[in-house]
Amino acid sequence: MFKRLGLRDLDETRADAEPETTEDRQRRIVILGFYRVASSFLTELERRHATLLEQVFIVDFNPTVYHSLRSRGIKVHYGDIAHADTLAHAGITEAEIVISSLPDSLLKGTTNERLVRHVRAVNASAKIIATADVLAEIQTLYAAGADYVTIARLDQANELVDVVTAAEAGLIDDMRSRLEARLKDRREILP
Repeated sequence: MFKRLGLRDLDETRADAEPETTEDRQRRIVILGFYRVASSFLTELERRHATLLEQVFIVDFNPTVYHSLRSRGIKVHYGDIAHADTLAHAGITEAEIVISSLPDSLLKGTTNERLVRHVRAVNASAKIIATADVLAEIQTLYAAGADYVTIARLDQANELVDVVTAAEAGLIDDMRSRLEARLKDRREILP
């Protein structure tokens, strides 16, 4: 919309900026939407698989997130993932892995099912990872073409079982120490 009005959009390069290289266009892992889970995912990649971080490309429309990611050297495209043109420009047709990181409750103008169907239609070989809030969505997302569906509440439930088990064994302080060690020096885009 900004471009049609003759205004410079956040993703528009300046005339003095270096042109995008072929390497920049190769977006192996594309993350659609950026919020807390994606922020933690990037931090874990940085900590455990730093080489993969170079292959990540984020698509989001939050200007603060856009600038924060850019300042950290992470490739990002400013755009609304609900629009097919944004997804095409972001390179989903060539991506090997596409992650829809937002649950439907946070998406505006689209759903994980629509995103999965669109990505599958334009990129038959991509591994698509979608996010579900509700257990009933899981089969729908697989039917739409997802290769894997994440459900954050299941991971949190498993952690709670571990914490309760540790508390019963008198080891909750150990679990807390391990968590504090994981959180120490953590630099997330969205804390």
